[in-house]
Amino acid sequence: MIRAALRLLLLLAVLAGISALQGFRKTGVGPAVLLAGAALLLTGLFAGKVAVGVRAPRLTGYLLIGIAVGPNVLGFLPTEGVAGLDLVKGLAVSLIALTAGTELRLGLIRRVGARVAALCGIVTAVVFAASFAAAMALRPALPFLAGVRWPQAAAMAALMATMIVSFSPTVTIAIVQETRARGPLTEFLMAFVIIGDLVVMIAFAVAAAIARGAFGGQVTVGVLAGGIGWELFGSVFFGAAIGMGVLLYLKRVGREVPLVITGLSFALAEAGLHLELSPLLLSLAAGAVIANLDEHVARRLHHAIAQVALPVFALFFAATGAGLHLGTLRQVGLSAALLVGLRALAIYGSCRRFAGGEDEPIRRNLWLGLISQAGVTVGLAALVARGFPGFGPEVEALVVAMVTLNELAGPLCTRRALSRAGEIRAPEAVKV
Repeated sequence: MIRAALRLLLLLAVLAGISALQGFRKTGVGPAVLLAGAALLLTGLFAGKVAVGVRAPRLTGYLLIGIAVGPNVLGFLPTEGVAGLDLVKGLAVSLIALTAGTELRLGLIRRVGARVAALCGIVTAVVFAASFAAAMALRPALPFLAGVRWPQAAAMAALMATMIVSFSPTVTIAIVQETRARGPLTEFLMAFVIIGDLVVMIAFAVAAAIARGAFGGQVTVGVLAGGIGWELFGSVFFGAAIGMGVLLYLKRVGREVPLVITGLSFALAEAGLHLELSPLLLSLAAGAVIANLDEHVARRLHHAIAQVALPVFALFFAATGAGLHLGTLRQVGLSAALLVGLRALAIYGSCRRFAGGEDEPIRRNLWLGLISQAGVTVGLAALVARGFPGFGPEVEALVVAMVTLNELAGPLCTRRALSRAGEIRAPEAVKV
């Protein structure tokens, strides 16, 4: 760990020198993106080793070093360089979701599916109700709610509450992969965050339609159902078809699998955005089809993803940290902190009350695994900013501030939950 820390300090010194020269800022966006990608990858890898050395998740190291070298703290990297790494973020989400899909076997669904769906409905309802009530109570302190009529304020608060509810399959699955966790809590938690993501997407579409209606827009049930149906069922259908194609390739050709999977993940991420499908669901469905049709091929897929996962995840989470808008904490920090605390309390109370006494490790620890928020929440906030220019940017600032706080605490909480349940199989520290 000491050698990794020294190398990290050396890299930071090099970055400081490059930043002082300022040359890359005058050569356009392309060199800035290349510099940001290389710097975040190298520093992220070493920061992850340091984090493991102090028994913290690698993700925490990635996030913290991204925050440190990014535009908001030390300023070693330009904003346009960090923003240009969005394609890598899509790749990482697709890889993580593809791996998660290979865990969605029919046996798992039969074991925990009904229980997870029931508890997920209860927890999301409790968190939504608490967040909505808090937003309305904080109305005088939130400028975008203070100056509108009650029905409009209620619609805006409901839209914001759906985003507050959201969890992070990306962070959860990444922590599970890093720790090689296996057990009842791990299975339950992974199924919960995936189902919760579906629930949030549906709730968000409904809340957005209601908000448009409250501000004079036209809303029809047919259009609303069509949009939701296309994103959900279209994603599952096309994802399953892609999974069949990948299965055939792996069985009949089986060459250059890591390269093929990387290219496929890029394609899934971009296709989802352009076709208004969910990249997360596309990859989940593809992985699930492979896992349930051929377990041997699913293991090969796992191995191929593992060969490319470490650098991709290091760059993804470091870029996520560099892109966090810390400035928003100064503007709406108090309200964000209150809502973060209330959300955690609502998750804790509902899990402890309704998770059931027959599985004590799940009842005691599940709530810790649900703290994280990440890309899905930020993406929904961006949609609100674009769709509601009157108040959307202020809502986005508040939600992003909450994500910043939950992003820092979430990986630590998830690892703590898995450790308390005794399901972590990875060594606590590694030689570096």
